[in-house]
Amino acid sequence: MRIRTHMAVSVDGYIASPDGLPTILTAPDFESGLSHGLPEFIAGCGAVVMGRNTFAPAVGSSHWPWPNLRVFVLTSRPLPEGTPADVVSAADPAELLRLMREADFTGDVHLVGGQQTIQAFRDIDALDELGVVVMPILLGDGLRLTPDKSATTPLQLTGTRTFPDGSVEHVYTPVRDQN
Repeated sequence: MRIRTHMAVSVDGYIASPDGLPTILTAPDFESGLSHGLPEFIAGCGAVVMGRNTFAPAVGSSHWPWPNLRVFVLTSRPLPEGTPADVVSAADPAELLRLMREADFTGDVHLVGGQQTIQAFRDIDALDELGVVVMPILLGDGLRLTPDKSATTPLQLTGTRTFPDGSVEHVYTPVRDQN
């Protein structure tokens, strides 16, 4: 089981606009769940993990965004009313990682985001792959991929591909201390 991201980021490093619109939605040809390499990425995943702010809008929506995937939520607050019974949550990222490792699923874990959840898994050295789709747009402001003053993490490029709209996917693995 590897914890991996697949997320859009603007050329200037923002994952969302100032009003919270995810960067992927700037693509004129974006199709939810169908474009920018997501189907191929999800095919290798058996679970998703996210923070409560990312999770909450899905509860009670007309379609469940993660069919056939185990769902894990990093939160210190109770899950929203209507949350499916099989959704697992924990306040501590190390505890949630332990619960993911003990869960019954095959494949990797898609770390959906956002910034705080990605950082929480970076902080416990549990992010195995950082996949970013760089969108051909400068947002100028918004939510950055990393919080201010976060630790430097050297990365090794393991893959790149270009999509018809000019966006480019880069896949990196953190370079872990070799000592």
